[in-house]
Amino acid sequence: MVDQYPMETVSFDNLPQDSPVAHLDYGGVLSQIGELVKKKRREKHDQRCDFLIQKINNVNLGILVDKIKSEAQHLESYRPKQWNKGPSTKANYKKFFQSHDISLKYLEDMYEVQSKGKPIIELNTLIKIKNDSYTDTEYGVVVKCIGKDTVKYVRVNKDMLPITIKWSGNYYTDRSKMNVWKCDVVGEFTPDNWAAYTQAIDDYNHVMKCRKEFWKNHPVLSGLNIPYEYYCRRIDVLNGELPTRMWSGHRQIWFIFKGCIDEKLRLERENQ
Repeated sequence: MVDQYPMETVSFDNLPQDSPVAHLDYGGVLSQIGELVKKKRREKHDQRCDFLIQKINNVNLGILVDKIKSEAQHLESYRPKQWNKGPSTKANYKKFFQSHDISLKYLEDMYEVQSKGKPIIELNTLIKIKNDSYTDTEYGVVVKCIGKDTVKYVRVNKDMLPITIKWSGNYYTDRSKMNVWKCDVVGEFTPDNWAAYTQAIDDYNHVMKCRKEFWKNHPVLSGLNIPYEYYCRRIDVLNGELPTRMWSGHRQIWFIFKGCIDEKLRLERENQ
């Protein structure tokens, strides 16, 4: 005879005589219980998932989904369309977590973070900003609080100075908005930081004004179109520097400008 249920046999043999389980029918009972346990665990898992999704606000759920999608890109089976959750609704978030059988730990951790309360955001709070591929953004400085959940901020780089647009080198000083739940508080923007920030803007505006007036008031240049990149901060045109790459239609204008600015610099040196 072959014992079809050896684990069950061992279990029954070790049961106390007065155990109520001893009265159960022998033969696969543990397998049946195992399936029931799996079913109950799935029910509890789904109930907990529902509870957490209802309790966590949609902003934090969106942050969490973005994190999961970023991690999922390392899977060999990753297909972008399969990880698209659709509109930001509780039903879609629930479907997203269940369809990918995502561990509840993600939701539990986010629920714990949210339960501690919103980050304390005040004026001049320094917040961490996700890097922008178009600028050298590193941080943001809160300049206005809008309601309970939104702030306005100006972007700054790692040196606490105005950020630079990568393709032009010009400063970008527009204000942006962000939900406070997406803010990572990293410090305070001090009066000295503001002084350096303002000085950088003032210096930039002064240089741009000088460039504009030089072209506008020059007897030769004033009749020509200003070439592309003349106002690029990274090119020191008022000291005779020219862009390394020029638009074909602007090349001759740049050479005319070069002669004019060189003459101006020569006269300045003679008068010193």
